[in-house]
Amino acid sequence: MTALELVSPYILKLIVDQIEIQIKTGNGNIQTLYSLIALMFGTSILAITFEAVNQRIGDYTTARMGKFLTENFYQKIFTLPQKYFDSQISGTIINLLGRGIVSLQDFLGAATNFIVPAFIRSIFIFIVLGFYSPLVAFLSFLAFPFYIYVSHISTKKWAERQIKKNEIEDTTRGRIQEVISNIRLVKSFNTQKTEWKLVSEKMGESVKIYDRQSFLYQVLNFVRNFGLEIGVVVVMVVVFRNTFIGIFSIGEMVLILQYLNQIRRPLFAMSFILERIKQAEAGSKSYFDVLALESTETMPQKVRKPAFDHPSISFSHVSFEYQGSERVLKDITFELPKNETVALVGHSGAGKTTLINLILKFYDPTGGTISMNGKEYPKLSHQDVRSHISLVFQEHELFSTTIFDNVAYGKPNATESEVKQALKQANAYEFVMKFPTKLQEKIGELGVRLSGGQ
Repeated sequence: MTALELVSPYILKLIVDQIEIQIKTGNGNIQTLYSLIALMFGTSILAITFEAVNQRIGDYTTARMGKFLTENFYQKIFTLPQKYFDSQISGTIINLLGRGIVSLQDFLGAATNFIVPAFIRSIFIFIVLGFYSPLVAFLSFLAFPFYIYVSHISTKKWAERQIKKNEIEDTTRGRIQEVISNIRLVKSFNTQKTEWKLVSEKMGESVKIYDRQSFLYQVLNFVRNFGLEIGVVVVMVVVFRNTFIGIFSIGEMVLILQYLNQIRRPLFAMSFILERIKQAEAGSKSYFDVLALESTETMPQKVRKPAFDHPSISFSHVSFEYQGSERVLKDITFELPKNETVALVGHSGAGKTTLINLILKFYDPTGGTISMNGKEYPKLSHQDVRSHISLVFQEHELFSTTIFDNVAYGKPNATESEVKQALKQANAYEFVMKFPTKLQEKIGELGVRLSGGQ
């Protein structure tokens, strides 16, 4: 496509040459003129066709790149330790995922659509200009280092402030998601105005950063464009003078002016690429920070059958402390034999939930050992341990899908009769069957369409 766009000015030169010959000598060839016009039209149609194909390829690549980036991030999230989620807000994680993917997609799109074409266009134009006038080629080239240098400063300053804006945005989006998830709590305490003010203040900080960011960018943008226009005027003076004294023909002047006009496109493209690089760097920083975190688990490849028919768990001198806090458990030793019921009793903060987290291998003990049927936990994968355990949370943890999907979550291939049997065992079958769509009833986010008891 770039080659076709570069050929069009030369065809236009030939057309002008034919007209000039006809005006000066009367020996112009009308058939040649028509042929050149048809050729120029044909190259334009081809350029449009190639552009459509190129855009389709770009869309194809971008869509798959988005899929790849999302899958990588999502897979990484599943392998991170529980302590990472204890220190993060879910809305923040989702926001940095979205921003990172968009930034990288924009950069890759710019790279494929602009970098190579801009490079080819620049080389070809300088060769042609150098053929007709080394001075014109040299003066045109001088615009490149100046324009790129100013663009580099502009994008660097922009990115520095963008990182600060992103941090504010992550915090704000995370808070908004928390508020929406706890909207009944917010309304019951009449704190809507407080929450609104908090977000408003954060967005005000972001706007102030953007104002400084935009002002500096526009100043530097004016400087580089003003410098470019001065350079173009100087080159045009040389071209017009050489045409006036007969060094260039009218056709050659038209050709050179066409290429001078096109030389702006590589400059704009290079500036655009620099901007996209910095935007991608700032926008995807948190994304890659997450990917760089150390994984403590592996992604289960398939559902495994429990290794033990009757699992038992034993703690031997187990101690545990959360990062940066006092010890929660100290020298705990006990057994959970098969087919027995054990209750953990203690005041709030005594470590009951921590014990469950250790049993599920959400955390590793800081001292002592935990074993299942005599096999120590370090020798068992996270999937091996959890395949033997069913967990009912203190808070309801539900997905916004159907009742069937939620009940069968731990067994994706469960039959309808198995789901109904589970509901009967949980004394939930009767009220579920009263819903209009029964097992296929959608329960809303976190089961909001169900009562507390349900």
